[in-house]
Amino acid sequence: MTSSLEQRWRLVLGRFANKHLCSVPLSRQQSQQDQVLEQLYKKQLERRGLRTSGTLDDSQLQVVDWLHRADRLFPKTVREKIQDHAVREFGIKELLKNKDCLGNLTPNLALLKQLLAVRAELSPELMQEVRRIIQTVVDELLQQLQPKFNQTFSGRLNRHQSSPQPLLANLDWPKTIRRNLKYYDRQRQCLLPQTIYFSSRSQKHLPWRVILCLDQSGSMMDSVIYSAVIAGILARLPCVDLKLVLFDTNVVDLSAKAHDPVEVLLSGQMCGGTHIAKAWSYCQQLAEQPRRTVIATVSDFEEGASPAALLRQAAQMLESGIKMLGITAMAADATPFYDIAMTAKLGQLGMEIASLSPDVFADWLAKAMEL
Repeated sequence: MTSSLEQRWRLVLGRFANKHLCSVPLSRQQSQQDQVLEQLYKKQLERRGLRTSGTLDDSQLQVVDWLHRADRLFPKTVREKIQDHAVREFGIKELLKNKDCLGNLTPNLALLKQLLAVRAELSPELMQEVRRIIQTVVDELLQQLQPKFNQTFSGRLNRHQSSPQPLLANLDWPKTIRRNLKYYDRQRQCLLPQTIYFSSRSQKHLPWRVILCLDQSGSMMDSVIYSAVIAGILARLPCVDLKLVLFDTNVVDLSAKAHDPVEVLLSGQMCGGTHIAKAWSYCQQLAEQPRRTVIATVSDFEEGASPAALLRQAAQMLESGIKMLGITAMAADATPFYDIAMTAKLGQLGMEIASLSPDVFADWLAKAMEL
C-alpha cells in the first residue's frame, strides 16, 4: 500500500486504526484533519465503546472554531459533505441557530434543505443570513439551468418561425415620405429617401399558460427546490404566462412571487399531507384557454384523498384540452420515487409522466407547447 493511500485510510478509520496502519505517520495537516473528523464522529465512536476526547456539544461552544478549521483544512467538496453530516446525521443544530456559525457554513443544496426544514425554529435576526445562503444556492442552480432553458425555447422559436412578411407590407409610407421630404431631387423630380421606416407588427400568438403545480408534502424537498428555480426561469420567458401553485392538503398560489425562487422557498410550508385532486381543481380554474395551457405537476403522486376523485379530475382536465405533464419526485441522488399504480392509471388517461432531470424538462415542456 502506498504511503498516501495508507494515510487516507487512516483518516477514514480514525486513530483507533493506528496499530494496523502505523508504517506512515500522518502529516501535520492530516493530524489536524483527523482531530476535526474525530470531533464530528465522536458519538458514533462512543456507541462502539471507544473513548474519545474532543466534542461539539453545546457546553463546549466549539462549533464556530470547528467550522473555521474544517474550512481551512478540507477542499470544498469534502467540507460540504462533513458539514452536511454535522447538521443532518448528528443533530448539531447549533450550526443553524448561531449567527456566527451560519456565516461560516458553505452554501450548498444540502444546507439549503436543512435550513428550510428548521426555518420555523430560527430567530428573526438569523433570517437575513438564511436568505443570503438560500440566494447563493439559488444563483448557482440558475447558472446551471438557465442557459439550457433559454437555448431550448429561443432555438425552437427560431426553427418554427414563419417566413417573414415582404418588407413593403410593413413599410410606413406616410412617415417615410414626411421624414425624407428634404431629400427631394427637383432635377429628377423624385424623392431619394435616406431612411426607411417600417411599422411593427403585433405578436401573432398569445403566450402559452404554463401552470407549475408543486407537491410540497414532506418528502418533496429536493424536487421543490429545483422546481422553484425552474419557475424563476420560466417567469422570465416571453412565450410563457406562468402560474405557480404549491399544495399539500391546502393550495397556495405563489404566481406573484414566481420570478423570485428565494421568496418561493421561504413562503412554502412543507408538511406531510397530499391532496392532488384539490390542487388540480384550482389549476383548472386558471386554464382560461385550455388548449393553450400546460399543467406540469411535480409530485410522488401518492394521493392522500380519494384516488377515484383524482382520476376523475384528471380525465375532466384532459378532455377540456389541457396538456398535462407529470414529473415524478426525485431524491438528491437522482433516484425517482412515486406511486407506480397511480402514475400508470394517469398515463392510461393520456397524461404524460416521466422521471427526468431539470435540464431535460426544458425540451419536454417546449415540445408540449408545440414550439
